[in-house]
Amino acid sequence: MIRAHTGAAVRAAEQPLLQAGEPLMQRAATALADHAADALRERRLPLPQARVLVLAGPGSNGGDALLAGADLARQGAHVTAVAALGSLQDGPVQALREAGGRVVDSEATAGDLPTADLLLDGVLGTGARPDLSDDLRDLLARARAALDPHALVLAVDVPTGVDATTGAVDEGALTADATITFGAVKSGLLLPPATESCGRVIPVDIGLGPHLPAQPAVRRLEDPDVRDLWPRARRSDHKYSRGVLTVAAGSIRYPGAAVLVSEAASRTGLGMIRYRGPVRVLDLVLQRRPEVVGEDGRHDALVVGPGLPGDDPRAAAALQELREGLPGVVDAGGLDAILREQHFGPDTVLTPHHGEAVRLAHRLGLPQSVTARPAALSTALARATGATVLLKGAVTVIAPGDAPEELFSQDDATAQLAVAGAGDVLAGILGALLAHGLPGPEAAAVAALLHGRAARRASRDGLLPITALDVPAHLGEVLAAILTPAPAADRIRRWGGPGPQPGSDHGSAQGGA
Repeated sequence: MIRAHTGAAVRAAEQPLLQAGEPLMQRAATALADHAADALRERRLPLPQARVLVLAGPGSNGGDALLAGADLARQGAHVTAVAALGSLQDGPVQALREAGGRVVDSEATAGDLPTADLLLDGVLGTGARPDLSDDLRDLLARARAALDPHALVLAVDVPTGVDATTGAVDEGALTADATITFGAVKSGLLLPPATESCGRVIPVDIGLGPHLPAQPAVRRLEDPDVRDLWPRARRSDHKYSRGVLTVAAGSIRYPGAAVLVSEAASRTGLGMIRYRGPVRVLDLVLQRRPEVVGEDGRHDALVVGPGLPGDDPRAAAALQELREGLPGVVDAGGLDAILREQHFGPDTVLTPHHGEAVRLAHRLGLPQSVTARPAALSTALARATGATVLLKGAVTVIAPGDAPEELFSQDDATAQLAVAGAGDVLAGILGALLAHGLPGPEAAAVAALLHGRAARRASRDGLLPITALDVPAHLGEVLAAILTPAPAADRIRRWGGPGPQPGSDHGSAQGGA
């Protein structure tokens, strides 16, 4: 699991080590230089030919960048550092000059900056606000223009213009290919919209672990977490012990939603699926999944809303069951049926896309300000309803109903998943996991991971277009890869390679249908 902490928590964790004289800056700088050198070599650019531009500020990130620049200069790189805010730390500046690099003032570079193969962005750090001055925006724009077409941008700890805690981004921020972050992953790096600016997030251990809070601000599940959470079949199982899901989805106008929900749920190891809806829709479901039972009865969870109008009687009846404690998923038309006075538990999972979430927030009387960022929006909805909120998007943000300030953030999907019906498939996977007995927040995170990974497989890692029905067909392959991993399956490669990485696949979409 990736555990991310607020900027304040990381700064507090640094203090005991700084007071003890631990060389945190040198550790960070050495790791940064190593990653930069690796990246240049993988691009077949020898260090003696590399042109490195360092944008440095007066704080520790600027010092990290300057010391890393000095390391690269000693290996032959041509390094130019710009004092982005007018002042720099004396020791790192001296180290860079002694290594053969040069340092210039931002005012002395009012024109073009030197062309660069690599840019190290070390202007601002975890304590800075994302709002940039006009002068700094201008400098970043000139730096962007100075980059070679194949140049690499590495952010030092956090990209300048990105809030390390909330993920808010200034419009003038540079987009990094990777962010080398020290001590702990910062929560903002895993949250939209910052995920579009951070690139691959690469954590570097500098010894902060014992001093970090036990509870992170943001969590991201990985393969070992899914293996731990996945409900395994037992020899003593029968269809009722494997979980029973009732699907209240689909209508004469939108019959396909019921097919998609049922198909996805059936691929997730359930003992039984029941369908609640029109006979004409049931007939379509049975053509695809003949094992679905077309009558009500005992069930462990339900999915309500895909393909329903908000005034469908099935929505009101299902919401009443959920308010009484039954686990379930509320999507699409089911969301339209939620009223201000209704309250749920954390095992009820609301799955809106952004537009649905904004409409629900307005109906619940929440302030307009909460709609600006996905993390704030999902948190506000979870607090208002008591339900877990899974906000669909390029990065899926999940706010647990019982602890809405402790978020999950999953970035496993592909942009090819932005198709009609993808949200219905997600609802089916999630409903099945709830019927299996997984708690709402964890079920939501696992469902988002499986949904995204299956879409990646179906699209050949984003290469090919897909339909919603392609996704459940690949769930078995995804589960096989996760549950029976090769020794290297859980190993994160630093630069490129298969498998989702923290902050990767900027164009992905979790599905909004």
